[in-house]
Amino acid sequence: MSSSLRSRAGRRAGALVASTALVASGLTALGMVAANAAATGGSGASLPYIELQAENAATNGTVIGPSASGVSYGTLQDEASYRKAVTLSGSGQYVEFTTTAPTNSIDFRYSIPDTSGGSVYTAPISLYINGTRQSDFTLTNAYSWYYGSYPFTNSPGSNPHHFYDETHRLFSTTYPAGTKFRIQADTMGASSYTIDLADFEQVGAPLSQPAGSVSVTSKGADPTGAADSTSAFNAAISAAGAGGSVWIPQGTYNIPGHIAVNNVTVTGAGMWYSIVKGSAPGFYGNSAPNASQNVHLSDFAIFGDVQERNDGAQVNGIGGAMSNSTVSNLWIDHLKVGAWMDGPFDKLTFSGMRIRDTTADGVNFHGGVTNSTVTNSDIRNTGDDGLATWADANIGADAYDTFSNNTVQLQILANGIAIYGGHDNTVSGNRVVDSGLQQGGGIHVAQRFSSTPLGLTTVNNNTMIRDGSLDANWQFGVGSLWFDARDGAMGGPVNVSNFIIQQAPYEAIQAVSGSSVGTINLSNGTISGVGTYVLQAQTGGTANFTNVTATGWGAPTANYTCSSNFNIVDNGGNGSWVTARSCSGTWPTPVWPPYQAENNVTVTPTSLSFGSQATGTTSNAQTVTVSNNGTGSQSVSAAISGQYADTTNCGSSLAAGSSCSYNVTFSPTTAGTQSGTLAVTVGGATTNVSLSGSGVAPGPILNANPASLSFASTVVGSSTASQVVTVSNSGTTSATVSGVSVTGDFTQSNNCGSIAVGASCAVNVAFKPTVGGSRAGTLTV
Repeated sequence: MSSSLRSRAGRRAGALVASTALVASGLTALGMVAANAAATGGSGASLPYIELQAENAATNGTVIGPSASGVSYGTLQDEASYRKAVTLSGSGQYVEFTTTAPTNSIDFRYSIPDTSGGSVYTAPISLYINGTRQSDFTLTNAYSWYYGSYPFTNSPGSNPHHFYDETHRLFSTTYPAGTKFRIQADTMGASSYTIDLADFEQVGAPLSQPAGSVSVTSKGADPTGAADSTSAFNAAISAAGAGGSVWIPQGTYNIPGHIAVNNVTVTGAGMWYSIVKGSAPGFYGNSAPNASQNVHLSDFAIFGDVQERNDGAQVNGIGGAMSNSTVSNLWIDHLKVGAWMDGPFDKLTFSGMRIRDTTADGVNFHGGVTNSTVTNSDIRNTGDDGLATWADANIGADAYDTFSNNTVQLQILANGIAIYGGHDNTVSGNRVVDSGLQQGGGIHVAQRFSSTPLGLTTVNNNTMIRDGSLDANWQFGVGSLWFDARDGAMGGPVNVSNFIIQQAPYEAIQAVSGSSVGTINLSNGTISGVGTYVLQAQTGGTANFTNVTATGWGAPTANYTCSSNFNIVDNGGNGSWVTARSCSGTWPTPVWPPYQAENNVTVTPTSLSFGSQATGTTSNAQTVTVSNNGTGSQSVSAAISGQYADTTNCGSSLAAGSSCSYNVTFSPTTAGTQSGTLAVTVGGATTNVSLSGSGVAPGPILNANPASLSFASTVVGSSTASQVVTVSNSGTTSATVSGVSVTGDFTQSNNCGSIAVGASCAVNVAFKPTVGGSRAGTLTV
């Protein structure tokens, strides 16, 4: 074990430093009203980054939002995550994020004002890391600011919306937790800057070329992006042959249009490293019904330059028809649709996708797409549905498809997830947040858009937060979970189970239009914080409720049900809200925000570091404390990952004004750095506590405590009083200390000889400067 010693004589100070790796994940826990402890909802995708909100960061700018009375479509604050952001309107104003985990990248969401004529311009904004200025970011209005009614235009006019875009950067070094990243308006290239959030990710090293693959650069592709590399990509695909493999090395490649793929694997060095960029690049399968087969695309980015919505243009990241194929770990940005897949075809899986800033959908399965999946993907800031199956009757039914464990956020139009017709489709394990900002909600099941008859649809284990809005055409709200029989009666049944709805701006659940939504079975649900009605039924149908609890609605009664053809069946375990009905002729003004004050639940700390631990042994426990500072009880649960375990006294409910704890231990089974997460969910809002430690081979393991020592100013030639460094052995065998040494203007004495397992010895360190100025040294045991 060796440690550095630092001191400064003058303001002479000495420090013994033991390096400790910390990994942390910080999310603000939102305090909600009481929830049904049995419902766990869905946690969404396993995201590789930490997302930090600008309104919670240090700033001298202006925090905007939420709106005073519900969602005001067409405002910066209501298109922001959590319905809040920070506006910088003068030189020197900033937002400064303090990271909670090591990172070597940043991605932040921003908006700058449009020009009066809608022309494209750029504006610089400064980045400082721990006070040191880096190269500026260049922001643009090119991919934001739409106007008018669907399908919208870029020409300034009425109904401005879709304000935000994102930009990102990969650094050449890793910055530890606690690093300060400041985004500052130094040169006012725009009249203002609005910052919503920032993501910080520890990006891994580039992947290596697979054996036997054909590199696109071997066929003349230009990794600088200067030359058109389309012909080189096509040549590499041709050279790879049927069933072959193509490699995209690290670099940026100019591909203006489509690359046709069939029976081929195309792999890159990673979505941060291998970038396909152009006006509208895309990888397309054959046209249905002669779908491409055995296509596998992975680990690269597709960045376009699509600045308007044109539904007749094929300007999508992935397209065509692909059977028995996979698409994984792609980053798709600035295109019309991330993936628009025209059926019929069978068995296509998307996984690990990152789809951002599209003018239309994230992923759409359009007609006759069967046995296909989108899973563990991150869909944000789309201009239409985040994920959708559209069983176009002119093509055929989408069937046996699954949207599972995805995080879907900030859909500016339509819904987070939508099922339009089809049968035997499943929506499961998803987390849909701040979605449906116009004409949509969180999760939508419907007989719409000339779709095939809706059959059995399963919606289970999902969480919906702040989803839905006031529909500009209807002039009433759209539910977080809603059903629409617009084109005809829904067949169904639709089975909804184990769901959480929180902070619904308008209705939590809605049934609207057409003759009947059929039979909807809702069980094991928690609804907390609703702007208007828990249930708003404006058409026929039957809703069977079992163990669905609801609290905190803003309307005079829980339910709005004017239709005599809509039946609410109380199967027990729901509470009195089910029977509280009205049929008022006026829509109530929503209560906003429809939840208790934020930050009334705390989870501390948000990271634990266990240091080195011998494989096959278990560390001492460290404690995570959960405190409910609100006025109502909260459901509480936790899940732990990695080579960690926990015990708890929390139970399933946490009373107001009380605390409970999770005691976490580290039991490495393999050597090397081991990360994990304790995900603590209180009232449906999850805080991730990052866990870190290092497994080492059995034997003695020495640790120093404390991590630092500081000494008072000391006259040259004098000596300070000693301070103690405790050296402990957390290994599996006794440690024999063969020597203790110190360099620099420091002295030491110790009682270290043999240190048994679990025992410790003391090293007494003093500072005796021989000259003025900064002094440094090393203590080695």
